[in-house]
Amino acid sequence: MEASSTPDNLLPSIKASILLVDDEPMVLKMLQTFLEAQGYQVICAPGGHEALAIIEQQGLGIDLLITDIRMPDMNGIRLLEAVHQFLPALPALLMTGYTDFDLVVEGLKQHAFDLLFKPIDFDQLNWCISKVLAFLMTQRLEQQYRTHLEEQVAKQTKQLCEQLEMLQEAHHKASEVAELKREFLSLISHEFRTPLNGIVGAVQLLEDQGVQASQAEYLSLLKASAHRMTTLVNNLLTLAEARSAKHSTGNIINSPCMALESLESRYQTMAINTGIQFKTSCGQQASLPLQGPWDALHIIAGCLLDNAFKFTGRGGRVSCHLWAEPATTDHQEASVCVQVSDNGKGIPIACQEVIFQPFTQLEHYLTRRSEGSGIGLAIVRSICDKLGGRLTLESSPEQGSSFTCCLPFKHSTVPAP
Repeated sequence: MEASSTPDNLLPSIKASILLVDDEPMVLKMLQTFLEAQGYQVICAPGGHEALAIIEQQGLGIDLLITDIRMPDMNGIRLLEAVHQFLPALPALLMTGYTDFDLVVEGLKQHAFDLLFKPIDFDQLNWCISKVLAFLMTQRLEQQYRTHLEEQVAKQTKQLCEQLEMLQEAHHKASEVAELKREFLSLISHEFRTPLNGIVGAVQLLEDQGVQASQAEYLSLLKASAHRMTTLVNNLLTLAEARSAKHSTGNIINSPCMALESLESRYQTMAINTGIQFKTSCGQQASLPLQGPWDALHIIAGCLLDNAFKFTGRGGRVSCHLWAEPATTDHQEASVCVQVSDNGKGIPIACQEVIFQPFTQLEHYLTRRSEGSGIGLAIVRSICDKLGGRLTLESSPEQGSSFTCCLPFKHSTVPAP
């Protein structure tokens, strides 16, 4: 092997410990003197058994093994094989004065780092040792980096687990608070109904008995307020139910056209009283009998229509369109969609997500011109999310709005009633 001068940057920064093994005392002494002059710590052994005893005692304190191959008690190949039982990663340089190809091959099979031929060239020896130490340094740096990386990963994992636990705890607390809010809404709404029924009944009795002309205006105001209170209580109960549990999902059989007829009869009178043009229409597969949450769809359509009439002025237009469309992946599934459109005030893009929050209205409560509590669209969003539907909105200021909600249904072999 060709030798070269030793680069300065390959010289060890600290003294390396070398175990030197050779059965010839003169060779052993000569190599020891040279290596110590180079700054290495040298431990000498006259044979393989002595070398093994040293390794068993000092173990990881040895950085490099340099051994002769041909020795009487234990040759270098067997020594290397035995050493690797204790220290699998210990690098070794083999020395030989013979051109025994089989021994060289066997030494390489035992993962010898390099081979030196006697008489030893000191420049070549120094160069080989420098390569070994550079290799060791690379391994140690790699191990340090791996250890540091594992520590960082463990630290980050611990922090993420702690953050996850905090998030889970916060989510649990938020769920508890939300459940308490739902229970409060449901309880207080039910409790409101008893005195409210008494107020409505008293107003009806006064109307039946007749009142003086001076009292008629006050009675009318009381009746309108009681009606608004009843609507608010009903909406609060609907919102609480929508957020706490799913509406009916499986037993009701109907068709889009029949559902539309019910809505049309309910809102036609409102359209006449408010001077708003109200149109209804059925789309594709409108007569198809479908099984699913028709009660929930009816609530959604009612909330959307209430909203449309509320924010559309006299002379405006409101439309309700119902249709069914087959699912793309399952022939047994279908979607029923309701679309409510108007040409009223419209909704700015920046506010199109906010309006689905409970008790949210675009106009300030001191100046708004429309009655309501801002619950209707929150009910629509809650029911739609609970039933796995989809809800879209298209709107712009002074151009009107169009809400579309689609809920999952199933085909029915039984005709709609």
